[in-house]
Amino acid sequence: MPKTLTDFNDPITLQVMWNRLIFIADQADNVLGRTAFSPIVRENHDYVTVLLDSRGRALAQCTWSIPVFITSLPAAAQNYFLKAYPPETLEPGDVLATNDPEIGTGHLPDVTMLTPIFKGGKVVAYAGSIAHLPDVGGRPLSPDATDIYEEGIRFPIIKLHKAGVPNKDALDIIASSVRLPTEVRGDLDSMVAANNVMGRELLRFMEEYDLDSVDELADSIHSRSEMQLRKAIKAWPNGTYRAEVKLDGFDSEVVLKAAVIVRDETVHVDYTGSSDQVLHGINVRTHYRYAHSVYALKCLLDPETPNNEGCITPFTDEAPLGSILNPHAYAAGNSRNLVGHVIPSLIFKALEGVVPERVQGDSGGAPIWAMNCLGQRNDGTQYGAIQNFHGGQGGRMNNDGLDTLSFPSNCRVTPIEMYELAVPVLTECKELIADSGGAGAFRGGLAQRSILKNISNNPMSVYMATERVKFPCFGVVEGHSGTAGRVFKNGVDHFPKGKVVLQPGESLGFETPGGGGWGKPSDRTTQDIEADLAEGFVTLEGVKAAYGYERKI
Repeated sequence: MPKTLTDFNDPITLQVMWNRLIFIADQADNVLGRTAFSPIVRENHDYVTVLLDSRGRALAQCTWSIPVFITSLPAAAQNYFLKAYPPETLEPGDVLATNDPEIGTGHLPDVTMLTPIFKGGKVVAYAGSIAHLPDVGGRPLSPDATDIYEEGIRFPIIKLHKAGVPNKDALDIIASSVRLPTEVRGDLDSMVAANNVMGRELLRFMEEYDLDSVDELADSIHSRSEMQLRKAIKAWPNGTYRAEVKLDGFDSEVVLKAAVIVRDETVHVDYTGSSDQVLHGINVRTHYRYAHSVYALKCLLDPETPNNEGCITPFTDEAPLGSILNPHAYAAGNSRNLVGHVIPSLIFKALEGVVPERVQGDSGGAPIWAMNCLGQRNDGTQYGAIQNFHGGQGGRMNNDGLDTLSFPSNCRVTPIEMYELAVPVLTECKELIADSGGAGAFRGGLAQRSILKNISNNPMSVYMATERVKFPCFGVVEGHSGTAGRVFKNGVDHFPKGKVVLQPGESLGFETPGGGGWGKPSDRTTQDIEADLAEGFVTLEGVKAAYGYERKI
């Protein structure tokens, strides 16, 4: 017999079941990561696995996940997938997939995949995953493109598998449209396998607990999570809290504005006043924007509860159509992270007067700096792989920012050795930059300096996606800004976005931004300053300029 909501009132039983669901998503996470072909998935962990109930609502996610993916996936399921393919149109073995930016995460490289899970002849849940493919054809991943049609192949929601049989026509079209067909096909197969693991393990779970449905269990988990969020919101004073931030943009600077509106048990974020959409690929679509809004607010309100649909319900946001945070359908957006990753910092800044103990300084990992190296090997085969570089995390109350942290993307970095196997580069330098963290009672995390050299016999195209070269990461609660980023070719400053060609023996260098500080620099302790000097995180000249500190001899 199916369980009822009252069967899940025992908190111990519910917690055990909840943890089991998370473990199921974690098992799928391991499968996807271990079997993926491309470094961006296998090494960088640029993917997520999520269990959803029969209504497409998020039930449990993998522990190590991309925060924005876990919100984008259920939104895609509810708003698009289930409408395009209602349960009665599906059969066991079907796999649905799309890379449409408006449906998924806002850019073409991310494929959103949904697999129905059947029990007793009906759909009882869905296994979902999102992964960043190494290539989707068109202009390689960068902000250069001027509309979505330049950015690569776009396929609508399709049955990638039909009743367990791969859709050869669709897969052949995809493979013929990309530079790295083996890696792309391998990553898609890994996503299918991961979803299958979630389906298998969920059915075992349901048999063990004698469940014919997980919807009632989902209701219990969602209601408790939502109650916890609303309780936390109640502790905040009602009001409208505003902030704005300037970004480099592509051809001209971009301004983001946010009004965070707290009303009893809900929070709404209004981005009216932000810049209009731009010509190049840094525009941010709605699911991606909303996911970052939700992530920032959850960090501030309830960072401990595992993510699920109940954690999302109290939050809404909006941006005017035609703005950079709600562009028209034709707009380019493959490097939407250059703007979207800054949304959490913008919201933190708006709320620094409400919860100063919870906010952190702006982070140099927001956004990720991505370098996409492509070219031809001597034997004529194509190579290509993306490497990420992170700046310093913003300072927090009671803690300095972590150095070179991926925030808010939560991506790893491909190990140097693995990246040098994927593309013919030599990493000549990879080091922390002293004095790059913004001054504060707790300083921002340090940035890094990296230099890549083309060691092939052929020209190499490098597509750069960077930010915070003109406008550094700001501090909060009177903390100071970190250092700005820098890009240089053969030692000479270079335009930091788009394509640059490296001839054999030429090098490209990057200095990522330092994180912003938290609190007054005058409140930093002598012990902390001396510890930084001992570790080499700062120089004597740097601490004198930032803190007015001089050693007494």
